[in-house]
Amino acid sequence: MGKAQPVKDYTALINAMPEQERSNQRAWTDVIKKAIPVQLAPGQIVTATLLEFEPEMTTQNARITAMHQYNPIYRFMCNEKGIMVHANKLAWEAYSNGTDVAPTLMKVFARGEYPGGVQELQAAYHEAVSAIFEKRVACHRHQRCYTSKKTGKQKWTTLEMWPIADPLDGKLAVMVSEYNMTQQKELELQLAAQHCSLQRQNAELETLNADIQTEKEQLLQQNTHLTKRLEAVAKSPTPGQGINADTPLDLMLNMLQRMIMGEAVGMAQILDLRHILTESTTDLRQPIGLERQLLESSHSTDDEVGLSMLQLLKGKSVKQPSRPDSPGGNSDERRRPGARRLSSRSSFEEQATLAQYDLAAAITPAIERLLQDATKQWQFDILGFAEAAPGHTLSLMGFYILKSQGFVTEFKLDEAKLCMYLRRIEQGYDDSIPYHNSTHVASVLQMTHMLMVHGGVMKSRGADRLSLLASYIAALVHDFEHSGVNNDFLIKTSHDLAITYNLQSPLENHHLAASTRVFLQKQYQFLGPVTQEDRMALRTIAIDQVLGTDMKKHFSVLSRFQALFKRTTSTGTSTS
Repeated sequence: MGKAQPVKDYTALINAMPEQERSNQRAWTDVIKKAIPVQLAPGQIVTATLLEFEPEMTTQNARITAMHQYNPIYRFMCNEKGIMVHANKLAWEAYSNGTDVAPTLMKVFARGEYPGGVQELQAAYHEAVSAIFEKRVACHRHQRCYTSKKTGKQKWTTLEMWPIADPLDGKLAVMVSEYNMTQQKELELQLAAQHCSLQRQNAELETLNADIQTEKEQLLQQNTHLTKRLEAVAKSPTPGQGINADTPLDLMLNMLQRMIMGEAVGMAQILDLRHILTESTTDLRQPIGLERQLLESSHSTDDEVGLSMLQLLKGKSVKQPSRPDSPGGNSDERRRPGARRLSSRSSFEEQATLAQYDLAAAITPAIERLLQDATKQWQFDILGFAEAAPGHTLSLMGFYILKSQGFVTEFKLDEAKLCMYLRRIEQGYDDSIPYHNSTHVASVLQMTHMLMVHGGVMKSRGADRLSLLASYIAALVHDFEHSGVNNDFLIKTSHDLAITYNLQSPLENHHLAASTRVFLQKQYQFLGPVTQEDRMALRTIAIDQVLGTDMKKHFSVLSRFQALFKRTTSTGTSTS
């Protein structure tokens, strides 16, 4: 029969033939192995293996063989010793390293990377061998990871193993197919990472929900506590109906009105009024027994408010605003009721400190970022800015707005005197007063800027640059030396300010007068070489705006605005 050729050599020969020639040639492919007795000599019989080659490989079989050889999926067979007895072309090239030495199943497993090292590798190998050759499972799978030599990236493959009988000797072998599952594994890892992220977010949400529930319970408890306190206050008896602010003139006019209307007036009421009017200490415009009422109602009145009201009535220990005609009536020396005084140092020392204070140098990068937000944001956090710039909230806000809006250059303002003026105005606000303090004024200044610049006033040419500067100054001084009480209180208690300004907006007039006295001092005159006409226009606009802050003028101003707005929208034209 001649020298036997390996099956794979015949396969390569057939594959290299043209289609027609391959159809006409006889090739030896399928092998049938049989055991037969052979007599070598008389009495000497041995068992030999008969190999029968089935001829006539058809075109279909040749194509099947070629598909098997060049299949991109690695496929190979290993015997029970783990030696590779057959493999397709790609699998053989991948594991033989160009040698004729048959690779082993262990070498296939060793290609992977195992965190546990050799022990983990051997455990995985023995598990597969046991599953195939001992347990004879239908299919055993093993996933492994390795680093590609070409790309250096991590890849994943799956080894699928089935038990199979070797067609040559009938012994149990293992058929192995190796699948690339890198994309699937990467997707699994991404999904696992997303799952972990979702679990973490879910845990954070649960924690946040628990915090919210805790806070909700605390608020409910506080609400219950406050409700009980409110009910107790509502049910508790009160000694009177509050403070009676009627003056003797009010009582007399009310009594005359009742008599004119035909109502009966008791003799006791007439005698009481006569007694009040005949007392030598009676002030016809002073509320009757107001000091006594305040003392009796001290249990329900805030201590600081009651003390301030009593001091205003008595005229003792009160930092009253100076009268214009009083000796030493400079408002820089005598402060408003309840206002914070300047330092106890001499006037020369105070002015030296103010002169040395450079607001531009005080604007740090962090403060500047906040001030930039203040000039652009409607919802600016003024309280947060006050915490970042304690004691200088108003002066820094005013300096930055005037500087950034170009007024220092345009009107040739004296920057050093401007800093001193802003610091002096800021010292005219008492931060112990809950509302009318420098933080409130800084908020009004910031909102004035937003309304004028970003609210459409300047764009619609409703105001010019001089009016804008006047609006900023008006916002700066609109509560200067505020006493913490309102105009009604000053009027009803006949306070010096109410008398000085003839009951007409005493607080607002004082804000303007006191701040003007500050500006008229030489060291605070920051305005450049402006004309007298512009100077008067600046002052007139500021006066109108500050007097307009009197709440008694609110409805008048509002009605004028609504009428102007209605006329403007109906005609489609703007009115300046």
